[in-house]
Amino acid sequence: WKLKDSEKSNYSLYDIADKLRSRGWQVPAYSMPAHREDLVVQRILVRHGVSLDLASLLIEDLKRTLEYFDKHPVSAPLTDGEGRSFNHA
Repeated sequence: WKLKDSEKSNYSLYDIADKLRSRGWQVPAYSMPAHREDLVVQRILVRHGVSLDLASLLIEDLKRTLEYFDKHPVSAPLTDGEGRSFNHA
């Protein structure tokens, strides 16, 4: 997914990935390859056999993360170079 209006958002997908990483989740955000580097996306890969309880925990942590950023706006959202935890090249 991508942020619907990332220019108006007070956080980036890199901020979301960083906050989720602090909760133990690996949900990478990354820019697309050449000619679409302006597009930042995030994805969740779920292994076969993951429990509904674990999936529910991830959704709750994602909700808490978004609520956190709504209450505590970041002064400057993380950029590709600062927040990158995955290289698609």
